[in-house]
Amino acid sequence: MAQLRLKHTQLEQAGGRVVLVGMGTPEESAAFVKKLALPFPLISDPERRLYQAYDLRMVSSLELFAPSLVVKAVTAMARGYTIGMPIGNIRQLPGVFIIDTYGGIVFSHIAKDAADHPDTEAILAVLNTLR
Repeated sequence: MAQLRLKHTQLEQAGGRVVLVGMGTPEESAAFVKKLALPFPLISDPERRLYQAYDLRMVSSLELFAPSLVVKAVTAMARGYTIGMPIGNIRQLPGVFIIDTYGGIVFSHIAKDAADHPDTEAILAVLNTLR
């Protein structure tokens, strides 16, 4: 999410609009947006219906604490990124989708683990091909 916030202006200039989906209640989502001063809206989805609709998988308890994920978390914290108190099911993996103006998915990145996020430059490249 930090990458999206840092590249927010570039994403908008390329014709994109970032919309987040979170598992918190509407009140928790609003507090999250305020706390992190997010420049984009957040859809509250405590029942995880959108996660299911986009076939985003959930990891097992063993996968959640895999050594490779722990290394990624420590590396992120060393770079100054903090991990807040999770809301919702911590086993739910994220995804990133670019949906065109006709409702078609033109880019998708389904996370393999909780730290698997696409490079923002790849997202920008896709957006630039849509213009």
